[in-house]
Amino acid sequence: MSVAFLENLPNWVLFIIFPAGSWLVLGFLTLLFRAAAKPLGFDDIDSDILDTATQNVMSGAYVVLGFVLVLVMATANDIDSNISKEASQIESLDRLLVMEGSPAAQIARQTLLAYTKSIVSDEWKGLSGGPRNQKTRVYADKLFANLRAIEPISIRQVALFMDVIKTGDDIAQYRNLRMMNSQSRLPSLFWQLSYLTLLGVIIISALRLLRPSSIRIFALAVQLAMISWLFATVMILDLPYLGQVKTSPEAFEKAIELILARH
Repeated sequence: MSVAFLENLPNWVLFIIFPAGSWLVLGFLTLLFRAAAKPLGFDDIDSDILDTATQNVMSGAYVVLGFVLVLVMATANDIDSNISKEASQIESLDRLLVMEGSPAAQIARQTLLAYTKSIVSDEWKGLSGGPRNQKTRVYADKLFANLRAIEPISIRQVALFMDVIKTGDDIAQYRNLRMMNSQSRLPSLFWQLSYLTLLGVIIISALRLLRPSSIRIFALAVQLAMISWLFATVMILDLPYLGQVKTSPEAFEKAIELILARH
């Protein structure tokens, strides 16, 4: 099952697939090991060694996945923060253009509004990994051309023009940062290693079930479910523009409302 396929599944499906898949593999390997126990010498197992191996592998998996979960949560928070800052700069630029008051500034305001609307309606849905939206890019280029066309006359307009240029530059930087963040995710090597780690946990658990008991089966099933859910959570948070907990364009929508209120 490829990561690309899993990325497009709803979150609740991931929380079902991972533990259910782990339990199915555990059951298959348990039956396989029981059938091959005598030929392979598995019938004389050392419970102490298996208990130690189970504890070490489980602990290692929890530590690694927990550490990575903290990293992806921090990245998701940074993405939300940068988006809020970008939307705030857009709203600030509109306010500066209102105060500047020239006809060129009013033209730039109209382009700024169209650009912000395009972020929400055209560009946002493509941030999950697709190419940059050309329509939004055209609006961005037109906006900066409009800003350069402003020719301040009074001392007040000159002072405001300096702030306009700086704010426009900040918007461009936050846009580029948003684009780069949309392509940022954990490397495939991590997922390959995680799959192998999960498989190792399942193999050791299957060996533990060569001598099953109700308590042992329940405990191993719960442990596998916890690791699987942690694994699924890391995958969900590593994709900030996909799924039910994806980053929302709400900050831009609020900026649009504020801009429209000034018209």
